[in-house]
Amino acid sequence: TAVLQPFQKDELDEALEKASMKDNKTVIIAVVNKAYVEGEVVPNMLDLFLEGFLAGENTRELVNHLMIVAVDQTAYDRCRYRGLHCYRLVTDGVDFMGEKIFMSKDFIKMMWSRTLFLTDILKKGYNFIFTDSGIHFVIDFGEEAFNFEFIKNDN
Repeated sequence: TAVLQPFQKDELDEALEKASMKDNKTVIIAVVNKAYVEGEVVPNMLDLFLEGFLAGENTRELVNHLMIVAVDQTAYDRCRYRGLHCYRLVTDGVDFMGEKIFMSKDFIKMMWSRTLFLTDILKKGYNFIFTDSGIHFVIDFGEEAFNFEFIKNDN
């Protein structure tokens, strides 16, 4: 059985601090593995994901608040090569490099690892927007879209 390792606090803190929006500690998070960063298709999924920020309407600056969470070494190396904010998520006993079949043991471990990781980010006082790297940011909805103060219970 795989045991989830404690997260590498120093590296995570550093990545969050660099990527977060300074006024509200919000970070955009996307998880990638080897399949997203290389392969037979050029451009790859990571390239297309980043292109959405560059080609979108007022979205170029959002890349500065993007933290790529790499679940294998190949994805981490490619992220670092691209000069992005990167974090290497390690789960002991599981190789996330390849495809995981929906609801298989490794898929469940991957989902729990991701959930615990996101919980750790919240415990550190950060807000996050979790996105899939297949999503393209084509419009910046303005700062109010990332202001979580407006969510209040008036009852």
